[in-house]
Amino acid sequence: MRIAFTSDEKNGLESTMSYHFGHCPYFIIVEIDDNKGILNVKSMENPLAKEHAAGDLPNLMKELGINIIATGGMGPKAQEFFAAFGIKPIIGVYGKVKDVLEEILGTKVDYFEKEKPAETMEHKHEEIIDIEDEVRRLKMDVKELRKEIAEIKSILKN
Repeated sequence: MRIAFTSDEKNGLESTMSYHFGHCPYFIIVEIDDNKGILNVKSMENPLAKEHAAGDLPNLMKELGINIIATGGMGPKAQEFFAAFGIKPIIGVYGKVKDVLEEILGTKVDYFEKEKPAETMEHKHEEIIDIEDEVRRLKMDVKELRKEIAEIKSILKN
């Protein structure tokens, strides 16, 4: 199974999810085996981030063999294209790619690369995270997000 994540960064599983499907700068593509183990992680630039026609990105995902696309937001037309291609969109997700992947799979993931892949692949050794550390990190994320939302709200109000 292959899952594509929209991303604002090119940091593999540690990338931050992008909130806009069509104009995200990167896709993080994770290949999963039948036992929910990670086989491969690839970071790729979105070749159509600046300009594309309706259906171009769903078609690209189909060509890449994607089964699931996870993103913050996606229009209804794109959702229709994905449905026609048999690709399941998961919308409204946010946070780190690794965390969203764990939510989708329903299990904690560890990824240790066995050999150096092609240049486009990420070379990342993930740590097993202590639950208290994870809670602390999430609380800090929430605090930062509240600041960002407040700033955006202020800008929109003005």
